[in-house]
Amino acid sequence: MSKLIELNRFSQNTSGVYQAGSAEREFNYSDGEKSEVELYKILSKAEDLSCQSEELQAAIYDWPTEYHLSSTRSNLLRPLNLDGITKVLELGCGCGSITRFLAEQEGIHIDAIEGSPTRAGLAALRCRDLDNVTICSANFNEIEFPEDHYDLVLFVGVTEYAGRFSERATDQEALADLLSLGKKASKSNGVTLVAIENRLGLKYLLGANEDHYAVPYVGLDDYTESTGIRTYSQQQWLQHADDFKAIQFMYPFPDYKVPTAVIKEVSASAIDKLKGHRSRDYSAAFDIGENEHRVWQGLAQAGTLGQHANSFLIALSDDVKRLDQLCDFSAEVYPVLPLNYDIPAVPSANQPLVQLDHKLQSHLNAQITQLQSHSDNLQAKVELMSNSIGWRFLNGLRSLFGKTTI
Repeated sequence: MSKLIELNRFSQNTSGVYQAGSAEREFNYSDGEKSEVELYKILSKAEDLSCQSEELQAAIYDWPTEYHLSSTRSNLLRPLNLDGITKVLELGCGCGSITRFLAEQEGIHIDAIEGSPTRAGLAALRCRDLDNVTICSANFNEIEFPEDHYDLVLFVGVTEYAGRFSERATDQEALADLLSLGKKASKSNGVTLVAIENRLGLKYLLGANEDHYAVPYVGLDDYTESTGIRTYSQQQWLQHADDFKAIQFMYPFPDYKVPTAVIKEVSASAIDKLKGHRSRDYSAAFDIGENEHRVWQGLAQAGTLGQHANSFLIALSDDVKRLDQLCDFSAEVYPVLPLNYDIPAVPSANQPLVQLDHKLQSHLNAQITQLQSHSDNLQAKVELMSNSIGWRFLNGLRSLFGKTTI
């Protein structure tokens, strides 16, 4: 039995999920009841549950099903050398997509924890034919973890929510707690792996919606009104991870959610392979264009690609040798699979505003209102300055010397 289960005296419910007590906990995170019901139907009927399942790939019909069922998800970890890794702790396993991939690797046993009881049940359903996976439903902050136990600790799409499910005063303190948790649970030569969006990513600079707030530029403003959800820049991660002796940044393209390429060593040949790998906004129309790879090439040449990649895959460890072994690749590229559904079209320049997507129209209207407010403020400042003694004195000098500018 898993040491994690013994330590917390978890019991298994009828869904195959381990938890404390028999009552189901409340957990305020969901893809929506409709999506979760549909995922349950799909996974319950599926015969092929593998990470490369064509059956599940064919069942994709929108973004939530793509995120949880696409075989592209596992590309995030495919380049890594998992030799010697036997015990894995996955914190925030969602509906089990990454869990499934890891469990299919020989010799690995996974303790996977998900805060949402519903999603934990879906993860157990996805891995129901495997005996090397333990799915638990719990809040990370409320349970005990075996120390010096795991070879690999994963936070895939999790650390950005640290502040939301913590009682710490700031998001940054909550993040520090999670990283400390991962470090204590891993062996002395273990690795903590983090996948997260980059708040200064190229697509966000160009107006794509911030993934968690569905509003553009929120991350660029450094989350002035955070609700406990926050992503970080590369420089900020270097500061947050200073408790580890070694750090390795890797760059999933177009992002960590559905990566079709993962680059560790930035080079011209690696960036050339990104042709056709386009950035996406998962809540609205967005398209940088078919020459997006040329933008990445320019950033690479300027030495700033790492600062503006849309997502990070970050490996942290106190053992440099172990980190190098895990990340012993330069760049890996995978096929871009066709979608089974239509994503929002990018509106043409001549398309009237009333025909735009409702969210996009709301965002544009909000930006117009903000610009009008800035304009009004500027006009008020000009009027105030023009009536000041200094301004009148300056105008007098202009008249005296017959000049319009000084």
